[in-house]
Amino acid sequence: MNKKNDKVRVRFAPSPTGYLHIGSARTAFFNWLCAAKNRGSFILRIEDTNIERHREETVALMIKSLKWLGLDWDEGSDTGGRYGPYRQSQRTDIYNEYAQKLVSEKKAYYCFCSPEELKERRKKKKGIEESYEYDGKCRKLSTETIKTNIENGKPYAVRFLVPRNETVIFKDTVYGSIKVNTATIGDFIIIRSNGLPTYNYSVVIDDALMKITHIIRGEDHLTNTPKQILLYNALGFSIPAFTHLPMILGEDGQKLSKRHGSISIEKYIEEGFVREAILNYLALLGWSYGEKTTIFSMKELIRKFSLESINKKPAKFDYSKLLWMNGYYIRNMDDSRLKKLLEKQIEDYLSGKDDSELENTSEEPEYKIEKIVPLIKERIKTIKGSIDLIKPFFIKIKYTKELAAYFKNKKIDALDVLKKSYEALSKIDNKFPSESTEKELRLISEKLNLNLRKTAEVIRIAVWGSNISPPLFKTMEILGKELTLFRINEYMKIIL
Repeated sequence: MNKKNDKVRVRFAPSPTGYLHIGSARTAFFNWLCAAKNRGSFILRIEDTNIERHREETVALMIKSLKWLGLDWDEGSDTGGRYGPYRQSQRTDIYNEYAQKLVSEKKAYYCFCSPEELKERRKKKKGIEESYEYDGKCRKLSTETIKTNIENGKPYAVRFLVPRNETVIFKDTVYGSIKVNTATIGDFIIIRSNGLPTYNYSVVIDDALMKITHIIRGEDHLTNTPKQILLYNALGFSIPAFTHLPMILGEDGQKLSKRHGSISIEKYIEEGFVREAILNYLALLGWSYGEKTTIFSMKELIRKFSLESINKKPAKFDYSKLLWMNGYYIRNMDDSRLKKLLEKQIEDYLSGKDDSELENTSEEPEYKIEKIVPLIKERIKTIKGSIDLIKPFFIKIKYTKELAAYFKNKKIDALDVLKKSYEALSKIDNKFPSESTEKELRLISEKLNLNLRKTAEVIRIAVWGSNISPPLFKTMEILGKELTLFRINEYMKIIL
């Protein structure tokens, strides 16, 4: 194993087969934290040799998501480094070189069995294809047969010759000491017949040549580790430290999926989550620092994080907790930053609206949003969700049939309240300060012997198109005198 004074080098090595999801984002973050904690290096490697599932367009999307999260890397396909290239598709010569080395040392051999042959033998041997281990037919082919097959252009793969009846022992940071007998491991392919490497082979070559000291990855790779250790030993490479992260399940204990709220990081960005909340929550998926502590700054996470504190028990993804955490970070965000985020959100929203839907206002949205932020900050859970709290400031409201009939069966003369309010509010100066509107509505409530809350409900529905709004008097001030009176008059028309 690596000496304690070795510089820590970790890597995140995604396959470009889809978007960056919660599980892979957690893996990237734990690797990044380990590097930051130990002042080591974080490497981004793209494992793009699975041509059947490869989607090139997702490479840029994953890199964009990682950068949005702030998980900067020291070496990678876009930044370079002394151990590149950092895309497996550009390293095929390296894989072939080491494969030939293994063949020459009788640690690997050519296999000319076609996929069709193997499928047929699986059926005859076990009847269950998935549990079948290669029967070693090509293990003892003569040199002459191998030469003839190659000269005749017969397709072949390269298989690793697994030592018989040996025990592979390794220690995992999370799962402890693990022993596996090689009798359960068949001779596995390291180079496919198309010339491309298999995962278990390429990852060993890359991690060894890139001087990776700690492998931090998902629990699903635990069963791959014995095969990889056999390859490390056969090639004379140092074996890194292994940490396999626990599974992430939904609250119902089932495999995490979209129905649990697990979506791609790209989608979380679109939905208006902030990076601090995502990272804080990712840290809690399998790691903890005291049961009562849930909120951590990045500096605290770097200082307190340790691989030894990762739990073996599967982590449970709780979308409602993530939503709460996002709201927490928004509430504690600097107003100027929140203003910029909301400006972008409302700009995108309004760009999809027809001019006929927009309110006529001379005030630029950015100035209006600056006033809106203090009103809604405590209520926002996601930046995208803030639109429902903001849009009536910018677009024309519509009164539903329910709102038109809202006061018919209530013990309040809504029309009288609206008429008296219109008259009183018309006398306030054009700045329309909230103190003045509140004072006038209180006086009206006293004259009509009404609770201020009931008076405010009538005005709120009139000016906001809903019985729920940001603080009413400040809302009216931002809407302005002209628009407030116009909406009161419009609502009076439909309840006459």
